[in-house]
Amino acid sequence: MITDRSNELRRVRVAAIRTSALDVLSYDLVSADGRPLPSFSAGAHIDVHIPGGFVRQYSLCGDPGKVNPYTITVKKEFHGRGGSASMHEEIEVGSTLAIAGPRNHFPLTPETKNCLFIAGGIGITPIYAMIQSLHAASRDWELHYCARSEANAAFHSELRKLDLTRVHTYFSESPILDVTALLHAQAESTHLYCCGPQALMKAVAAASGHWTEGSVHFEWFAAPASENRPNRPIEVELKRSGMVLKVPPDRSILQVLRERGVEVPSACEEGLCGSCETRVLGGQPEHRDLLLSPSERAASGSMMICVSRACSERLVLDL
Repeated sequence: MITDRSNELRRVRVAAIRTSALDVLSYDLVSADGRPLPSFSAGAHIDVHIPGGFVRQYSLCGDPGKVNPYTITVKKEFHGRGGSASMHEEIEVGSTLAIAGPRNHFPLTPETKNCLFIAGGIGITPIYAMIQSLHAASRDWELHYCARSEANAAFHSELRKLDLTRVHTYFSESPILDVTALLHAQAESTHLYCCGPQALMKAVAAASGHWTEGSVHFEWFAAPASENRPNRPIEVELKRSGMVLKVPPDRSILQVLRERGVEVPSACEEGLCGSCETRVLGGQPEHRDLLLSPSERAASGSMMICVSRACSERLVLDL
């Protein structure tokens, strides 16, 4: 899965802030150093360094054909870890932020004839960029959008203006979308893209188990509870430096590398963003991320060292 990506920190300025839904703000970001911002593809995200020491990943929800500005949309999570509250309460027009990326682990599959989108709440953000890209290319798409109410549904009016017939909304305090019926009624050539709350994502994952590998795509905002086997001590060999490090059960590979002064890019540290993806030269990883496909896991060419461990006694990493 490893691809060329930028880990360079760039300074951006907040050019505009607007309300996109209840407790949801959109931010237009422009270059603060005079250099053009990199182009991005639909589904991409950036790492945003927020006052207070937070680093959060936000999807680029603007039109991929228009790089300037970047647009991100942030829902204020009242029981979150503080990143969204800092964005809402401390960031204003004219503020400067540091960003890295963009990176894309949720891309549209080229030339797919039928694209089915299922979004829940703020999960519409990467999907909105995808739909704008497909609409501009006159490609087929269909959206099923779940939200607590119309007031909570960011970009609802903009999506309906693109094509009212393709947007199906479900506004309720409790889920009313029958994902099983929806997914069993799709053509075999359809690709499914889903982003939203964990309950919705898990329901879609369970209902799409019969779909062909590679035709179902998820963007997770937080790692769900897992049932991994207990951690055991492992050894990690760094091929380039020759170092051999012991990783105890209570430390991640990334943490041990940091403690020994080995710098590896990282952001979410939940196996979600791909920042710490590292090439594997030997040994068998125990993959615990939410990015690699089953075939990529079987190939064991890379791993997310923030969460993944090893099935073998030793891993050899390209570091």
